[in-house]
Amino acid sequence: MSNALDGRSVVITRSLSQNESLRRLLEARGASVVEVPLIAIAEPDDEGRERDEVLQRFHEFDWLVVTSPNGADRVAPFLAAARAAGDETRFPQVAAVGEATARSLGVTAELVAEPARADVLAGAFPEGNGTVLVVQGNLADETVAEALATKGWTVTRVVAYQTVQLRPTEEMKAPALSADVLLLASGSAATAWFESFGTSTPPCVVAIGPSTAKVANAVGIDLSAVADEQTLESMISTAERVLGQF
Repeated sequence: MSNALDGRSVVITRSLSQNESLRRLLEARGASVVEVPLIAIAEPDDEGRERDEVLQRFHEFDWLVVTSPNGADRVAPFLAAARAAGDETRFPQVAAVGEATARSLGVTAELVAEPARADVLAGAFPEGNGTVLVVQGNLADETVAEALATKGWTVTRVVAYQTVQLRPTEEMKAPALSADVLLLASGSAATAWFESFGTSTPPCVVAIGPSTAKVANAVGIDLSAVADEQTLESMISTAERVLGQF
């Protein structure tokens, strides 16, 4: 295993509830982790009332599409409750963007998009004329919904959660900018970094995938590399590779 991260300081910007797995992966490679949470996952503006009302009748849809682990975390209790009640025969078919999302649902997904991108799922989704429930965050675009509608489906979208920006404290800023590596695990994190630090970054900046890279490039953040796969492991491996070239 590469030890390019051994002794290096790495900034992670995911929400506190999501940082643990990434922090452990980095610490296992000897990195010193600098946590600067720039985003948080919160309830929708209506405190999730519309989401919960729709998910209570998810069985009315032919397909259930979930585009992120955060969305899956909010869908999973409804699936588990239906299973406990013996209603599994009424389950729709399930599609997920990425293995992490599929695992968080706790049920077998008929379609899993890899690499974990909305456009990949949209391209792989079959044509049809039934109904689809798409569960997304507030910042998700209409890629999936529009593509499925084009394929003949009647699509209902519901916002399962919202991503909100956080501001780092003054005590967080200096360690963040003096670190060796910045990992950007979402487009919203890239936007939040820019809002707090502008285009100033550590010398090595790695984005988790093309959608995150697109946002970073749009705001002027200079990327060192983009992970080959949209996974935490791939993002870390990419950082190791870049550091090995320094």
